[in-house]
Amino acid sequence: MNNTKFYYLYSILSTTALSFFNPILYIYLLSKDFSFAEVGLYLSIFWLASFMTELPCGAITDNIGAKNSILISMIFRVVGLILLLSNSLILLYISAILSAIAESFQSGTLTSWLVNVNNKNNEEIDIDKVFSRNSLYALFFSAVIGFISAKYVYVYFKSLSIILSMTVFIISFLFTYLFMQKLEQTQKISIENLKGSIVTVKNSLKETLYVKSSVFLMILFVIPSILDLGPSNQWQAVFEKLDADIIGYVWVGISVSGMLGSVIYEKLSNKLSKLRILYFFVIVNLGMLLMFIFIQNVYAKFILFMLFIVFFTLMSIQVNVFMHKYLVKSDENRTTTVSIFYTFESIIVAILLSVNGVLTDRVGIENTWLAFMILVGVIILSFMLVKLKKRRIK
Repeated sequence: MNNTKFYYLYSILSTTALSFFNPILYIYLLSKDFSFAEVGLYLSIFWLASFMTELPCGAITDNIGAKNSILISMIFRVVGLILLLSNSLILLYISAILSAIAESFQSGTLTSWLVNVNNKNNEEIDIDKVFSRNSLYALFFSAVIGFISAKYVYVYFKSLSIILSMTVFIISFLFTYLFMQKLEQTQKISIENLKGSIVTVKNSLKETLYVKSSVFLMILFVIPSILDLGPSNQWQAVFEKLDADIIGYVWVGISVSGMLGSVIYEKLSNKLSKLRILYFFVIVNLGMLLMFIFIQNVYAKFILFMLFIVFFTLMSIQVNVFMHKYLVKSDENRTTTVSIFYTFESIIVAILLSVNGVLTDRVGIENTWLAFMILVGVIILSFMLVKLKKRRIK
């Protein structure tokens, strides 16, 4: 099977599996009589475990191979979902840890594999278009499957969404085992390979953290996540206060807007390949959110939020492409280097999620979003001033 086609098909299967439970996970846990505090701790454990396992899993992947890593990820994912069927609080938290490990083994692995396997085979691919098209496919299936799961499957039988997700992950496991190409002839999980992961981590850290430009890029690449911290987690609460009936349409609108952003990026990828465009997108999204906060008409808010999603999608694809173009220094440590960024992103998001919760309780959702927008604005302005200063020196 063509490597790019495998990449698309695997992403579709993975998105389908995730979309069965993502739209209903929070209310599913509440329906099992877990409190808001317990569910909140579940999410916190997930982010903390993601932070602790992202870099080790990335290093292990570079030593055992992407295929083994993906297979391990799906095993952890299925076991984690099985534990969600229980009413035990302890098993719920174990599920969070297993799901985080699964995410760490998978995050960045497939994209790194695609680039590396094509480099090895001397096959040229336009990664800008591949990533944007993959995002388009993922968002389409996310919208369709998520809507079906929330509207019909969950209503019919609450645990059925979790069961269907498990089923698709098992199918994905078999699909990967049969069709995913290995980069090496023999890649076995061994103590020697695991020890080699330590060396891989050291080399990747030297290639990134010891280089000022790499640290600069990592901070720049995490800005979209900071900006989206409130909107991605609290949009339901905002629209529920205005009109609860619109929430389902907002979910579909988010996916459609994401698809539109993917199409735009694919068509304009050559014109969006410079870092300064990322600054522009951030500033545009700051303006969108600012108008979203102060305009109270529900339909106007809907349109502004959809535009925010379009530009956020453009930023997300850009960050994914820029990581492989500018941050990664070698194919050998590609997955580990990407994992360093995701580790950095995880700890930033984990910390700011706690800050977001405290601020929301004290000053409300809109004012909390404003606080994060000011933070992003200060960072962007600082970067632009530093860049301008360097130009003047030259």
